[in-house]
Amino acid sequence: MVGERENRTAIAVLLLLGVLAMPGGAAAGWPDPPGALAAAVDMPLRAVGSAIGGVGLVGASLVALAGDAVAVIDANRWTEPWLRGTASGVVHRGALLVSSASTSALEALRGEDIERLPEAHAAYLSAAPGVGRLDTALTGGAALRLAAGDLLSWPPLVVLRLVGAEQTADRLAASRHDARVATLGPSPLTGRDAPVSR
Repeated sequence: MVGERENRTAIAVLLLLGVLAMPGGAAAGWPDPPGALAAAVDMPLRAVGSAIGGVGLVGASLVALAGDAVAVIDANRWTEPWLRGTASGVVHRGALLVSSASTSALEALRGEDIERLPEAHAAYLSAAPGVGRLDTALTGGAALRLAAGDLLSWPPLVVLRLVGAEQTADRLAASRHDARVATLGPSPLTGRDAPVSR
């Protein structure tokens, strides 16, 4: 009985916060249960996708660094003619696999095609030792922050759709899209989005 009363109180507080967050013009909106349901399903998937991609990119950078360390032994100017970087090449391919698999999961779960993902094969297979590893790790960390932001915006977005605060909900969704573009880059240009050549 007490737990049920606390649940009702929490729901009432969330609804009140949603109403208070509405600008004057949005107060007259109609509740949008389908939009709330879509946000309830979409936002966790986006957060999980970003988290998988972030962990994968950090992991890929570490595996690639391990490959760079092995390359000191099997791909230096004295050993390369005999060893041909075989062991380091296998490790670098493993790093490429981790990167490709995790960023593919990121794109699939977010339902987006991101222009700079998956990373280029050359970043792992032919880049000089150490080149790009820090950038990959930082992108992974940024993707983890993106996941946290998506997760935190999930309940407010659902509540805003439920109470009919469409303008505020649209602004919140747009801010999450802007955060994704700032973190991971834009979607590829489609025929509709591409600049007109003159």
